[in-house]
Amino acid sequence: MRPASNALDMRKVMVLAIIALFFLPLTGADMEEPDKSRTANGGRAILLEQLTATWCDTCATIDPWVTNFVDERSNRVVRIAFHPNDHDPFGSPLTTHRIALKAPETTPSLPTFWFDGEGEMEGQVTPSMLENNLRNAESNREDSLQMQVWWDTWSDTADDEIQKLSIHIPNSLPNNTTITVFKLESLSMKNQEIAYNGIDTHHDVATQMIVFRENGTVSSSFGGTGGWNLSDGTREGAGAVPIYILETNGSADGFVTVIEVDGVVRGVIGIYDDENPRNVENDGFLATLLLAGALVTSSILISRSKLQ
Repeated sequence: MRPASNALDMRKVMVLAIIALFFLPLTGADMEEPDKSRTANGGRAILLEQLTATWCDTCATIDPWVTNFVDERSNRVVRIAFHPNDHDPFGSPLTTHRIALKAPETTPSLPTFWFDGEGEMEGQVTPSMLENNLRNAESNREDSLQMQVWWDTWSDTADDEIQKLSIHIPNSLPNNTTITVFKLESLSMKNQEIAYNGIDTHHDVATQMIVFRENGTVSSSFGGTGGWNLSDGTREGAGAVPIYILETNGSADGFVTVIEVDGVVRGVIGIYDDENPRNVENDGFLATLLLAGALVTSSILISRSKLQ
């Protein structure tokens, strides 16, 4: 190919890449531009649910390295920490509801771990034990339902924020599907005389939860102080791909979306704030970075073609 033709083709690639960015799906069209926007693509991650407590001495020796365990495994695992609604300042009724689905007839010990709702482990576990159960969960996952999630934040006041989560699932969902969304926060102990085991900050704490079916019907909701709003018109036309839009208030470090079919986990994705970048499978920053790299490479190729 002649150099001039090669340069022209490379310019076309750059133009198309830039146009593609402008056509990324937007949320919050009825509001002013958000202060922060993030996006994530995925669904392959394994869901690690942990029952822990601020007064549990065994948890105090485990929780710090569990956070590192999750961070080091990037896209493979997403963690949610539940605190019991009893003598724990971070406890919530959502914990009672969620744990009852896994152990309806018993009270689990502290700490207890589940991988994709199975593989229960209690007590003084080790990193190798968690790794083995993580691998088992990965091999047991027959397939994963993919999702794309957009998270926008508006600073409403100095003490409040508006969070908007848009969930796009490209696959058709069967009638027996449930979608669960958790809001996660990192919470710090303010009064160390109450239920204190020596850990000042607890990460990935589930502070809100909403469960709804594939048709947008809410089956349970635990809203914390912010509450939830699931927008009407989650489907556009019969048989169209669903887009679910959720709004809530208050601070958030991240959100985790879980798709279950017949009670079996089929898709998990986490999306996190820039200051808490955990397990983001594909975020906006990465997309921009890749595009910038492509543009630099294209410029180099164009310069070389002109010299030929």
